Amino acid sequence: IDRDTITYNAMINAFCLNGMGSQAAELYREMPNNLRDHVSQICVLNACSHAGLLHEARTIFNEISLKTESIITTMV
Repeated sequence: IDRDTITYNAMINAFCLNGMGSQAAELYREMPNNLRDHVSQICVLNACSHAGLLHEARTIFNEISLKTESIITTMV
């Protein structure tokens, strides 16, 4: 299976929904930068939040260059 943005986002979200925030963050880190989009970023921030990984969420948030309203809202 070719890994594309949709595949990565689906897996990150699946990890989030199953309480596997660390795995979601790890997969996000492995994801090529050119495939990351606002959905990827929201999913991983949500996963970190639900898993109590606030430091990891803050680190990822600080690395995001284009912070949309949705991304900022996710961090609140």
